[in-house]
Order: sequence, then C-alpha cells, then structure tokens
Amino acid sequence: MDGNRHWNEELQAALGLLAQGRPEDSTAKLRTLLRSCENSPLHRGMVLEAIARALFAQRQGADALAALEESLALLGVAAGPSSPLTLGVMQNLAHLRLEMGDFEGSAALGQDTVKACESAFGAQSPRVASALLHLSAAYYRNKDWNTAEQCLLRARSIWEECARISGVPDQQLGTCLNNLGRLYEECGQLDRGIALHRKAVALRQDVLGDHEDTAFSLGNLGVALASAGQWDEGARTLEAAVACYERVGKGTSREAESYRQNLDLCRRALAEQAGSAQICQAEPDDRAALLAEIIERELVMFLATPNEGGPASCQQRPDSFRLMRRMAHEPLSRATLASYLEDLRHAEAEGRNVMIEKYARMDNRLPPLKDGPLLDAIADAEAAFMREASARYPHVIISDGSAAFKNYLRCELETLSPATLELYAQDLDRARREGRNPAMERYACLARLLGKGSLENFEKSAAHAATSW
Repeated sequence: MDGNRHWNEELQAALGLLAQGRPEDSTAKLRTLLRSCENSPLHRGMVLEAIARALFAQRQGADALAALEESLALLGVAAGPSSPLTLGVMQNLAHLRLEMGDFEGSAALGQDTVKACESAFGAQSPRVASALLHLSAAYYRNKDWNTAEQCLLRARSIWEECARISGVPDQQLGTCLNNLGRLYEECGQLDRGIALHRKAVALRQDVLGDHEDTAFSLGNLGVALASAGQWDEGARTLEAAVACYERVGKGTSREAESYRQNLDLCRRALAEQAGSAQICQAEPDDRAALLAEIIERELVMFLATPNEGGPASCQQRPDSFRLMRRMAHEPLSRATLASYLEDLRHAEAEGRNVMIEKYARMDNRLPPLKDGPLLDAIADAEAAFMREASARYPHVIISDGSAAFKNYLRCELETLSPATLELYAQDLDRARREGRNPAMERYACLARLLGKGSLENFEKSAAHAATSW
C-alpha cells in the first residue's frame, strides 16, 4: 500500500512540473518513473499517458502519439476497455490525432469511444455526453457543422436531463453551450450563438461564481456581441471577463490577454462610431467624409430593403453593416468614391434603392441591370485577388472558390454608373501594377477596425481559435 502511495505521489509530482510549464523536466521524471513499473501494465499505461501529454507540450507529436497508443493498449487490458482510464486515453488519442491533421482517425476513435460508453453505461449516461462533446471537436474542425451540432445537441440533452434529476448541472454543460454558441457563430447565426453564450454565463456564474471558466464564458459572449456590432454591451461584457480573470489570479493568461484585445476593439469601434457622426457634418472634400456619407446613404437603403418574414437579423445590427462597408470601400481611390457617391445621390433622387436592386439581382428576381466587358473584368480581377489573399491568410480570408463572391460582386457592379465602373477598373489595374492586393487591403482594414493590429496578427489569432475548440 505504501509503495503504491509513493508511486502515485511521484506521478502527481511529475504532472505538477508539467502544470508549471516545465515539460522537459516532467518528461525526465516520468521516464524514470516508467522504469520502476515494468511489471505493472496498469501503472505503465498511466505513466505513458502522462508522458504523451508532456511530449505534446514540447511539440513532439509523433512521439506523443506512440506513447498514447501504447498506453491505450496496456490500459485496455489492465483496466478494461470501458474503464474511465481507458476511455479517457481514447479521447486524448482522438484529440491528438485531430491536432496532427488525421480527421478520419480522430472521428473514428471518437465514435468508438461513444459506442463504448453507451455499451458500458447506457445511452443517457453523462459519460456518453462527454464522449459526444469530444467527438464534436473533430467535426467542428472539419467544418462539418451539421454533425458537430448533432453531437452537441445530444450531449446537451443528456446533461440537462441529468441536471433536472440531480438539481446540479454538470460543468461540461457550460463547455457544451459555449461550443454550440461558437458553432452557430461560424454558421452566421449570431443571435442563436449569443443566446447560448448567455446561458453558459448564467450557468457558470450560478454554479462556479468567480472562476476562470466563468471568465471564459463571459469572454465568448463579449466576442459574439462584438461580432454582431453590439459594441457597447460587448465592451461591458469583456470588461467583466477581464476583471473575473484578474480576481481568480489569471489576469496574465493568454485568454485574458485575448479578451483585452477584443475589449480594445469594442472601445475603438465605439470611438469610431462617435467620430463617424462628426465626420458626416464635415466638408465633403476629403476621403473620410466621402466614406462616411457613402456608408450612411447605403445604410438607409439597406434598412429599407424588404425581407421575407420581417427584418433580417443583420438589419438589426447597423454597426456591423458600417464595419463591413467601410472595409469593402478601403482600396478604392478618392475619385472612385466620389463618383460612387454621386451614383447614390442620383439613385435617391430617382427613387431607386440600389440595395434592393442588388439583392433582387442575386435572387434572379430582376433581369440584368446592365452588361459590358468591364463587369466581368472587375469581377474576375477581384476573384483572383481573393484567391491569392486566401492562400496567404486562410483562416481570415476564406475563399468559396469565387462562385458566390463573383455573383455578389457582379450584381453590385450592375448598380454602378459607367463612370464609376471605369474608375473602379482603373483602381484594380493600378493595384496590380503596383504589386498590391485589394482583398488583403480590405482585410487589413478589418483587422485595424477589430483591434487586431495587423492582418498577420489577425491570421495568427484566427488560426489559434481554430485549434482551441
């Protein structure tokens, strides 16, 4: 008994080194411990699982994978295929395979884990919900939104039923709600995402109070609100997230720093919004004033655009519209902007709404408004710029193969005057000669407006978010 206690203390001490950010020291201590349990498959399997974690922290993925596979084989025999130890290693192995780009292997192992839990504990067991939560990560990373949603909804249902019976919600339910919220954000359903983040915040505040998980949920909610253009509430929520991290001693963590950056974004957006109102009253002879008047005139038309079933959710977020249109106009010259502003003024004088025209064309509810070689030339050039930009910044600039993008742009171009089209084409030709990429310029503008600093920083942040599900 004393020997077993000593062995366990040594294992915990080695894991403590890993928790302190000392994976090399942890690995050395674990390898020494491994040699002491040659005759115990159970202990050897447990140490190998810990070694795999330490190796992964050192970016030694292949060695970590080998250690986990050996651990799983040992624990499957020593502890049984349905023991918590074995199932935990299966989930860790599925996660590691996903991190190494093996989606199919990760999903297959995750499915096996779900089946093993169902067989051992019943279909409504919280262990099944946990396995489904882990499995959803593989589908989420592969952008299989429907299957990821099915996994998360089933896990949520199991945990909510368990909470109804016991009166105490499982903490993984908060993670499930967070992940569902992020999934809906990815699918463009911001309102549903925000609602789920609110539920996660409420659950964790009620059960945990001040805790880093509570801070994390507050941060997720704040980011979702910012994405929806709800800058004021977004800023207040992110302030609460950062304050919570500080109260629990995690104020310098990577997550806290990320939410500070998003808080800066909200504050800058609020300042820019206030500044835009002042710019609109300035003389219309500078670029900022042109942009401000263009965007406000576009917004009036956008809000007046009818939508089946009532106003669309995006029409309830004018700040998001301003942000995206400011980004869209970033590469255009002053001459092109001035010409486009005249197009908008003439359209208003004639009682036309160019937003209605554009969306009606996209739905094939109107015949072409105009035709000519410049329309295709501009659309083709912009699509080529987008492909080049997406290849360089794949996590921020997501290309759809140009079909939907070109259709949207082509319909918008049809609302422009010949003079504006000519100037637009000249802008693109000039950018090509100067080695510039208008698509990258747009997203660099978006990065600045979102407080990301540079497009490079924006890409790094997006890449990190894609791997932190």
